[in-house]
Amino acid sequence: MENETKQSPAETKTIMIIEDDDTIRKILVIECKRKGFEVLEYRDAASAMNGIERNKPRIDAAVVDLMNLGYGGNIGEYLRKYQEYAGTKIIYYSALTEKQFNRNILDVPNTYYVHKIPGSIKKVVELLETI
Repeated sequence: MENETKQSPAETKTIMIIEDDDTIRKILVIECKRKGFEVLEYRDAASAMNGIERNKPRIDAAVVDLMNLGYGGNIGEYLRKYQEYAGTKIIYYSALTEKQFNRNILDVPNTYYVHKIPGSIKKVVELLETI
């Protein structure tokens, strides 16, 4: 009999994914679940914010499409207004290059940027594994 190491529910990390591209969102969800994360999945930042207000879920990290219906870049600031999310890792995942958006959003601790290019989902998952 093999000795399997599994995370207990208390150790399971929760990842919030906000991505309006259905294909990219589904791939991110699949990869996160494959790594043992619990996933909160949203198509847009407005519904994510509504879910946070209503349920106050545990969120260890958020993967956010920066250009998501105008709110993407604000989700980090929104989460930080709640003490329980002060340490939440925010990964902005965008087709924009760093020169094309307000880089001030990256000046906050636990905030990262990954450029959406082929193969970049692997980098997102690698960052998530460091939480």
